[in-house]
Amino acid sequence: MLARSAIALRSSPVRVSGRAPRRPPALAALAVLAAATLPSPAAAQQPPTLQAPRVVASGTTFTVSGTAAAPGRRLTIQIALNGRWRQLAAARPRPSGRFSRRVRPRRTRSRYLLRAMTATGLVSARRTVRSRHVTLSAVGDVNLGDAPGVAIDANGPRYPWTGTARILRSADVTFGNLECAVSTRGAPVPKTFTFRGRPSALAEMRRYAGFDVLNLANNHVGDFGTRALLDTVSRTRALGMRAVGAGGSLASASEPRIVERLGLEIAFVGFSDILPASFFASADRAGTQQATPANIRSSVRRARRRADVVVATFHWGVERDTRENARQRGFAGIALKAGADGVIGAHPHVLQPVVRTGRQIVAYSLGNFVFGATSPITARTGILRVRLSARGVEGHRLVPAVIEGTRPRLRRKRAAVLARRSGPVLARSAIGLRSSPLGLRSSPVAQPAPVKRTISAAIDSPRSSWRKCDAPSTFTCSPAPGIRSTKTSPARG
Repeated sequence: MLARSAIALRSSPVRVSGRAPRRPPALAALAVLAAATLPSPAAAQQPPTLQAPRVVASGTTFTVSGTAAAPGRRLTIQIALNGRWRQLAAARPRPSGRFSRRVRPRRTRSRYLLRAMTATGLVSARRTVRSRHVTLSAVGDVNLGDAPGVAIDANGPRYPWTGTARILRSADVTFGNLECAVSTRGAPVPKTFTFRGRPSALAEMRRYAGFDVLNLANNHVGDFGTRALLDTVSRTRALGMRAVGAGGSLASASEPRIVERLGLEIAFVGFSDILPASFFASADRAGTQQATPANIRSSVRRARRRADVVVATFHWGVERDTRENARQRGFAGIALKAGADGVIGAHPHVLQPVVRTGRQIVAYSLGNFVFGATSPITARTGILRVRLSARGVEGHRLVPAVIEGTRPRLRRKRAAVLARRSGPVLARSAIGLRSSPLGLRSSPVAQPAPVKRTISAAIDSPRSSWRKCDAPSTFTCSPAPGIRSTKTSPARG
């Protein structure tokens, strides 16, 4: 009898001697957790909240987040399509009640209408996310030394940009080829032309003209030696711009440089095909990335893995030649096949064809921009405006400009612009890439005959691969020193 009573007292939760029974520690912890996580009846009736970005780049993945009253319980992110709500993604709130989810609508639209919905049917306020293309503005050769440097000293560092700064700043990303060293150190290397600009001029190129990315893979960034080259790279980066195609080693020069706008990541890689070879970087030497098939494939593929859009920039071609050669077409084809969406070229100092096939584009040469122009053909220039999405190139147009002295200005009248939409962009010319000297003509077998015509003549060509677009007309120029033609019979402006 006594034993039975003792067992009953040990297992009964009834109070004995005025004291409550003790719960095991594990059960106590579970009770606290349940009290903290289970919502009260009033809280369970609260609708979820949803936050989303106001604007995103077309086709990109973006993040939505918010809160829900029932942690751990599944809720859905919904999108309005054709008057009906459809599930876009699902999420489970954390114990804190917050949730976050990366989403990507299947169809690209100008705007998305979103909401969050709980398992019990409670819905959040609607959120509108606008979607638009990212605009890239690209220009050709920019020289802050030589004749433009003289004009800058006389008129101030903003002088080169007074006619174009507004349209350049209006783009999401602005790109150019910096055709000089920017440093106060070093001595000129033994070559025909050496260009060096002042640091204050580079600063205004960023602050006033709005440049974001500069190609340094060219034949003038090393004009004042290694220290000046490294100064140019470091000053460009210090101003918040991406220095492409040059660095303290080949690994640095070949590194993709990424710019992000509205969630769209754009990677730039740069290559130079122009002598002197002493400017080319190696594993332990500063310089530029040489344009070779192996380097192009490696850098572009690496950029493709890290970004939504890839732009490969080249310093190549023959000065004053208004048509691309087989070597340029070969390098462009390699870059596009490796995953580039765009190819932008410089060095010929004249405009060359802009070719767009599908969602890829090649601008073989954008000519001079801030540069001393020696003839009407070298004074013709423009700003290439490219619309980008996560799918690649969505559209483009060339805004024509003309260099007056050393300063570009937009042209007022409308006229035909060189642009070509069809053609074998991906076609490779193995002959053109085979052992031809860097910076000179391709092999005689592959090199086309010298072209003796201006851009206007090329536009009027009867070939079906040319098309005309609207753009300003009238060309003028003021001579200035600084450009030589490597052609035996150069095109006349």
